[in-house]
Amino acid sequence: MLDNLFPFIIFVIAMTGTPGPGNLTMLAIGQTTGFSSSIPFLVGTAVGCIFLDSLVACGLGGVIVASPVAAITLRIAGSLYILYLAGKILFLQFSSKKVEKRFSFYEGLLIHPLSPKSWAMAVVAFSQFMNPEQPLVPQAMVFVFSFLVGLLVFHSAWCGAGALIPKIIGSSWLLFGINLIMVGLMLGATGYAMFA
Repeated sequence: MLDNLFPFIIFVIAMTGTPGPGNLTMLAIGQTTGFSSSIPFLVGTAVGCIFLDSLVACGLGGVIVASPVAAITLRIAGSLYILYLAGKILFLQFSSKKVEKRFSFYEGLLIHPLSPKSWAMAVVAFSQFMNPEQPLVPQAMVFVFSFLVGLLVFHSAWCGAGALIPKIIGSSWLLFGINLIMVGLMLGATGYAMFA
């Protein structure tokens, strides 16, 4: 992997930076709750990413991705989970200020382990860029650390962009319309990633 570090980093940037279920969820959460209250959720996504990428580096990712039962289970669970997040985003948009507007660490923890796209991305990256003739541990550390940094940078950027939207747009109805669009994009990206 160290011999292919530059192409691997480009792959990580392309996979973690582009719109997908995770980034679009962070955009919608940032718009709904603000950046600072999204930090527990963001930390949860990072821990979930470390867990998933560590399993892939240990060789379990290929087994999970290759299993038809695991694939169907991930698709169903992942879709239901994104529906839950979308529902909560819409609920918080309508709720009074007395309701605590935040997503928890544990809610963030599940988003990547329940995503077939995250599993497939990690398996493809590790199988393409790992050198089987080199020691596993240093390569696994580079693999996990690189995806973690990419996730933190881009999830934070998408969340920050979402948090700017209410500051730019003052109309509550326009904000609601934007929120509906973002939830629709979340669900659309998830549906595409789950079933395409």
